[in-house]
Amino acid sequence: MLKTLGDILGLKIMSDNQQWLQLFEQISCFYRQMLLLPNWGKYPNHSRDIWDSLAIFLGEYAFERQGRHPDYFHAAVDALFWCKQENNGNLTHNVISDIWQRFSKLLKNHKLNKKNNPLYPNIEPDNKRFSKEPSVIEVVINRNITPSFTTYLQNQINQGGNIQNAFNLLKSIRGVGDKVASLYLRDLVDIMNISLNNMQDRFLLQPIDIWVKRTVNNLAANQNMNKEEVAEWVVKTATGYNINPECVNMGIWFFCSQVVKSEYKLNMALADFNSAQKLVNDFRKRIQNVCQNC
Repeated sequence: MLKTLGDILGLKIMSDNQQWLQLFEQISCFYRQMLLLPNWGKYPNHSRDIWDSLAIFLGEYAFERQGRHPDYFHAAVDALFWCKQENNGNLTHNVISDIWQRFSKLLKNHKLNKKNNPLYPNIEPDNKRFSKEPSVIEVVINRNITPSFTTYLQNQINQGGNIQNAFNLLKSIRGVGDKVASLYLRDLVDIMNISLNNMQDRFLLQPIDIWVKRTVNNLAANQNMNKEEVAEWVVKTATGYNINPECVNMGIWFFCSQVVKSEYKLNMALADFNSAQKLVNDFRKRIQNVCQNC
């Protein structure tokens, strides 16, 4: 009898998780339509043009770290395309230094954070004792990455049958950590429609921030899970229900950061599935009203 009762309780917990993960998978549509597709759509030649592919990485991902200056994204893209024009579209070794100098000039040399800046090259002649991590421009040139950054990483995943090589390449860039590498690869896999059937290391496509960690800790009823365990839980649980784990990750982040916006309200929502659904429907109605009236 106790075993039967335990089985029933276990099935109930699993059913609840399935319900939540399906909801987050559906919520990912907001992320894709409001953020992902518009951001990548600004550079439609990203799969064929190295400059467009770098603009996406620099403008949306490379500086996405705690404490980063919001001006970095825009100044980096402007510096990139200034160098493209100055070099007649040729990505040569001159660009390595030129883009950093232009970026610095645009920001008036203010709070450039050279130690963690993905544009700061290790060939820069100053006396700072930073690590020898290359800039993203150095990585692209030294590895002879063609025809674009996005297509090169897509091929790394498809040809290797795993995500680790692409992840390691991104992590080799100055200032790019686990979260940024996972965030960029998660979105790239979605945009490039990369098949992940039987793919190894899929947990590497799970950027884990405080929102995702809080939500998964709650769903798994385990507050002691580290970031890698959280990522593995999402992948294993979602794929077990034939749910897309990358979409679950997108949906959790969007629900937390754009819908509930506070830990207090998140805890309230996770305690009542119907309440969470209502919050999402109210958000959808607000979006509809904006579109109709503006």
